[in-house]
Amino acid sequence: MRYPPDQKAKARAAMVEAGAKALRQNGFNGIGVDGLASAAGVTSGAFYSNFANKEALLQEVIGACLGEPFVNAEGTVSERRQKLKEWLTVYFSVAHRDSPGTGCVMPALSADVARASGDVRDTYTGRIKFLVTKIAEVVEGEIHERERKAWNIIALMIGSVSAARAMSDQQYAEAALSFASASAMAQIG
Repeated sequence: MRYPPDQKAKARAAMVEAGAKALRQNGFNGIGVDGLASAAGVTSGAFYSNFANKEALLQEVIGACLGEPFVNAEGTVSERRQKLKEWLTVYFSVAHRDSPGTGCVMPALSADVARASGDVRDTYTGRIKFLVTKIAEVVEGEIHERERKAWNIIALMIGSVSAARAMSDQQYAEAALSFASASAMAQIG
């Protein structure tokens, strides 16, 4: 039986999507290839026919997910600024804090990326630079100030969500997210 021409690409995309969720939920060292394959509904052999190893999947996840959905926002500067504000409203929410499996890869996987190979780190670096550029395009201020503001926003995103996920005091965690949100919104202008 012949498979449709796009079958392999669809299977790989499904593995990246399932792998992204599993890696965000469990961390890089918290799940093995068998678990990643199982999460994607494939065999370990199918996993290895698409990825050389677990780190290759991590690299693909970072390349596909970091900065989504904002980095692909289109429209005028004003429209993209509004989309950034909407994204950040969701980002600094309790729902995002409580859903690492479906949330942003930055707070979930940055520490794992720091321990990964140069290829994974290069992909992360490229995506972060791209996110900084996209945010800097829409925040207000002089050109040299906009990149600083973009970095401030990203630091607030990663730090506040990571810290809020680790806290046992839920009210304090929610306050941290609220303060980070207000600080990030002030950077936008």
